[in-house]
Amino acid sequence: MGWRTGATAGWKRIEADEHFYGFGERTGFLDKLSEVKTNWTIDALDYNSLSDEMYQAIAFYIALNPDRAYGIFFNTTFWSQFDIGAEQPGVLRMETRGPELDYYIIYGPEPAQIIATYTQLTGRMPIPPKWALGYHQCRWSYESEDVVRELAKEFRDRAIPCDVIHLDIDYMRGYRVFTWSPKRFPDPAKLIADLKAAGFKVVTIVDPGVKYEPEADYEIFDRGVENDYFVRTAEGKLFHGYVWPDKAVFPDFLRPEVRQWWGELHKTLTDMGIAGIWNDMNEPAIAERPFGDGGEHISFPLNAPQGPESDRATHAQTHNLYGLMMAKACAEGLQKLRSGYRSFVLTRSGFAGVQRYSSVWMGDNQSQWEHLEMSLPMLCNMGLSGVAFVGCDIGGFAGNATAELFARWMQVGMLYPLMRGHSAMSTAQHEPWVFGDRTEKICREYINLRYQLLPYIYTLFWEAATAGTPILRPLLYHFPRDRATYHLYDQVLLGPSLMAAPVYRPGVEHRAVYLPEGTWYDWWTGECYQGPMHILAHAPLERMPLYVRGGGIIAIAPVKQFVSEEPLESLKMRIWPGSGEWTLYEDDGHSFEHEKGVSATTNYKVYVEEEKIIVEIAAREGQFSISEREVIVEVVGVGEQRFTDDGTVRRLTFG
Repeated sequence: MGWRTGATAGWKRIEADEHFYGFGERTGFLDKLSEVKTNWTIDALDYNSLSDEMYQAIAFYIALNPDRAYGIFFNTTFWSQFDIGAEQPGVLRMETRGPELDYYIIYGPEPAQIIATYTQLTGRMPIPPKWALGYHQCRWSYESEDVVRELAKEFRDRAIPCDVIHLDIDYMRGYRVFTWSPKRFPDPAKLIADLKAAGFKVVTIVDPGVKYEPEADYEIFDRGVENDYFVRTAEGKLFHGYVWPDKAVFPDFLRPEVRQWWGELHKTLTDMGIAGIWNDMNEPAIAERPFGDGGEHISFPLNAPQGPESDRATHAQTHNLYGLMMAKACAEGLQKLRSGYRSFVLTRSGFAGVQRYSSVWMGDNQSQWEHLEMSLPMLCNMGLSGVAFVGCDIGGFAGNATAELFARWMQVGMLYPLMRGHSAMSTAQHEPWVFGDRTEKICREYINLRYQLLPYIYTLFWEAATAGTPILRPLLYHFPRDRATYHLYDQVLLGPSLMAAPVYRPGVEHRAVYLPEGTWYDWWTGECYQGPMHILAHAPLERMPLYVRGGGIIAIAPVKQFVSEEPLESLKMRIWPGSGEWTLYEDDGHSFEHEKGVSATTNYKVYVEEEKIIVEIAAREGQFSISEREVIVEVVGVGEQRFTDDGTVRRLTFG
C-alpha cells in the first residue's frame, strides 16, 4: 500500500486465469479484467460500451478462477478506482481519495456464498409488492390525463398485460416537485382511482431539485429555506444550479431531519393514490446554466459541508451517497404514508447497499442493438454486486427502435427483474402496438409468459430478500468451475433453472448456444441435450431460445391482465426429468404480514427411482392461508397429474 497527497492505494497480484465481475453498474462485457473502473456517480447521458463512471457507484467485485473465488468490498465513499491490470498487467490497484485503505475480503469459494456474505454486510432488499414484478409502461412523457387514460384503454382492449403506468416530469406544475399540473392533470385522484379499478398502479417521478422561488409562496422551497435544509457552499451561501424547473436548490439528504421532511412531502402524491416513486437526476445531475443554454454539468462544490453537525463531512466524501440517501428518504417516507402497503421505489443513482431501499434501472440507454446486447452483462454485474431488482429501458430510451429491435428487446425484457418499457420525448412512440401486428403479437406472447412465470419469479425475489441471491444470473454463478462460462455474457439464467440465449443482432435467426454440464431441455420443443456442448439454435423473430435444466421445477400461473391480490386459484408445476428440488414461496403480495410469518412455502422434489419419475411435495409450511386449489403437475414429455391442493404431503409417480 502507499500514499500521496489526497490519495491512498493498495496493490494486489492478479493470479493466473483470474477473472473479475461485479463493480456495480458497468457497460461493456461481463469480465472486467484489464479495465479501469472509477466509482463516482454521474449523469452518464449517451453512455456506451467504453463508459467508465455511471449513475451507480458500488466498489465491490468478485474474483473468480477455477480453484476459488473471493470478493472485495472497498469501504470508501470518496472517489475511488480499480485498475484491474490495465496499467500494469498482473497487478490490481485500488485507490481512494480518502485517508484510509479500508476494505473487506470475503471468501467464497463460490459466487453464491460471496454475495450472501456481502449482502449480509451491506443489506438485502425487501420483498417488493407483487404488482411491481408485472409489466411497467413509461414515456417522457404521457403528458396529460387524457393520454394516460387512452394508454390504459389500449392495453386492456388489446389484452396486453400491464400493471404500472409511470408519469414523467410533465405531471408537475412547472416541474415543481410534489405538485400536480392543474391543466394537464386536473383531477389526479379520480384518474388514479379509475386506473386502479382497471388494474393499474401509478408511479410518479421525483427529482431532488427544488425550484428557487423566494417570492412565489412555493411551500417546499419556503420550508426548506426556513429550516436550512438545502445544501450550502463552504462560505455559507445557498448552492443553486439548473435543472428542469430552471434555478433550483437541493436538499442535504445526508441529514436525518431532511430525509424525514422529504419523506413526508410525498403525502401530496400518496394522498392521490400513488403506489410508487421513481427517483431521478439524483447523482446529482445539475447544469451550470438553464437547460438548452449550453452549460456544463456540475455538482455541489467538493468542499460543501453535508450531513448532521455531529458527523459533518464534505461533498467530496458524500457525493456517492446522495442518490442512496434520497432513495432512503423516499422509501422510509412511503412506508409511513402508505401504512400497511408495500411501495415500489426506483432510483437512478445509488451506492453499495442501495438494494435496501430501492430498485435500480440502468439510466438513459439508447435504441441500438449494442445497448440491447449490453443490457445483459450490465444487469448480471449489478446482481453480482448485491442489487437484484434491476432493469433496462425496453426498446431503448433515446432514439427510435425498429420493429425487429423492439420485438427482440421485449423478449429479453421478459427476463429483467424490472420489466419496464420507456422512451424519450424526442422519439417515436414505443408502445407494443405501434410497430405493427406481428410485433404486437410477439410482445403480447412474451409479456404473457412473464405473467405466467410470476410465481417462479416472485419466489426468486424472496430468495433475494432472504439471501441476497441475484434474480438474473450469469452462467458462471451456477457453473463457477467451467471456464467456458467466464466470458459468456449473452446467455443468462433466470433463477436456477431457466436459461435464455437471446438474439441481439438484426436479421439473425440462428445463434450458437452453450449448454453447460448436465441435461438440458428446449423450453419450446422439449428436445433433450446432454452438456457440456454447443448447439446451433433456431431463433426466428417469434422465438427466443429458452432451456431448462434437468430436474428444473417452474411454477406457472394462469395469464391475467394484471396482478391480483388474491392467492392463486390454480397452479401448474412444470417439472423436467432429472433430479432437482425447489421451494415455492407465497404471501399476500401487498402487505407487510410476511414479516410476521404470514407466508407459505412448499417444497417440491423430483428424482428417478427404478425408471420411474417421482415427484414429492412436502406439506405446506407457514401461516399464510391458501384455499384449496387445483394443481397440475406436468413432467415434461412424460405426462401430467391433477389434484386438489390442500397443503398436505403428496407423492406422485410418473412413467
